[in-house]
Amino acid sequence: MQKKVMVAISAGVWDGAQHRPHHFMKRAAGDGRTVVYVEPPVTLIAPLKNKQLLKSWKRWYNGMQQHDENLFVLSPPPVLPFGNKYRFINKINQWIISIPIKKASRQFDGELELYSFLPSSVDLLRRVNFDSVYYDCVDDHASFTGFIKPKLVNRLEKELMGASHVCFATARKLLEDRSEWSANLHLVPNGAEFEHFSKVQEETLLTPYDIDEIPKPVVGFIGGISDWIDLRLIEETARALPSYSFVMIGPVDTNISHFRGLENVYFLGSKPYKQLPNYIQEFDICLIPFKINELTKSVNPIKMYEYLSAGKPIISTAMPEVEPFRDVIEVVHSGTEMIEKLVWMMDSKEEFHSAEKVMLRQRVGEENSWDARWERVAGLLR
Repeated sequence: MQKKVMVAISAGVWDGAQHRPHHFMKRAAGDGRTVVYVEPPVTLIAPLKNKQLLKSWKRWYNGMQQHDENLFVLSPPPVLPFGNKYRFINKINQWIISIPIKKASRQFDGELELYSFLPSSVDLLRRVNFDSVYYDCVDDHASFTGFIKPKLVNRLEKELMGASHVCFATARKLLEDRSEWSANLHLVPNGAEFEHFSKVQEETLLTPYDIDEIPKPVVGFIGGISDWIDLRLIEETARALPSYSFVMIGPVDTNISHFRGLENVYFLGSKPYKQLPNYIQEFDICLIPFKINELTKSVNPIKMYEYLSAGKPIISTAMPEVEPFRDVIEVVHSGTEMIEKLVWMMDSKEEFHSAEKVMLRQRVGEENSWDARWERVAGLLR
């Protein structure tokens, strides 16, 4: 059988927050494919806002790097801004990205596959001859805020799905909205590294220094802190419950100035993936505080499965993808309900942390592991 070389196009850097692309590509490499993980390009003007992005240019200069057996990471050259607003710019950017991809693919013998998580890569198909094309729809990309033109993003996605041999969607709404765009579209929700997060219950982990002295009880969140997180809900709840500590872990990409002077809310920044169980172990209750809007109606939150794998009590806003898990997650529709539920859950702490409740949550986490998700995807790719 001819070896396969899978080029993955993703929105996340390899050493950053671990999302679906990271977990799937690790497993693709483990199955024997050669994986070339292409990090998102940085535009020529992006470092003006965030100088940390200059590190991407350094990685590009250093060339493709091997991170594991069969797994290589490629940082593309700088590209032009506004590729999601103007099609001609996206075509130029995909041509720029195609140059190192073609160079990398020549180093390996085998059938060349594209596994894309981004609609913009449809214009890459004109530049690179892929034997197979797969698209994984993880978000309603046209609903993101910023420098995008929704109609263009939808058109790019529709074209990519039409050109793909197999497509996947992480949420039911994504599946329903795109059902006419692909004849081979499958629902494969997100998951979690069960073994990684189940350690919270199996062993005593070292308590990180920056959470060690935070007063209990701790209500915690782990994930990107951006405009889709309902920070006003967190603020309202924290003001109503001054004896509770609210710990927010993850990169901040939105305004949090209204938390100044609120002494029971702690933003601890990004943490390495391997340390996340150490922090979750310190949470009495885990939060999924997403706003309910067009974007989040299509979000299948990875943190839900990670919290479940850790066996921790969870409270979430009423996201459609959370609703089916009401037997293991408490769902709220307002700030008042959030406050009432948190107090009730803390007053009933022994019940919510009982061995029976922990086991039930972890069972759901294990059923929704990344191993199970990739097994289904790999079967459909075959």
